[in-house]
Amino acid sequence: MTEHFTRNTISASLWCAKCQKMTQHRIDDRRKGPCLECISRLAVDNAQREIDLRRAARQGELFSHV
Repeated sequence: MTEHFTRNTISASLWCAKCQKMTQHRIDDRRKGPCLECISRLAVDNAQREIDLRRAARQGELFSHV
């Protein structure tokens, strides 16, 4: 059953099925939103993936054989 919160609620401690523990969740439009730990983990993973892509696309030294 869906739990509803007041409009002033920013976050609440709820069970996260992905983390398998009680974590803070964002409250979006008075309903449970995503887990804040999962969001931060995804942000770090995406940033690292972007860094790896930029490193792979970087052109090597133009005259490295000289």
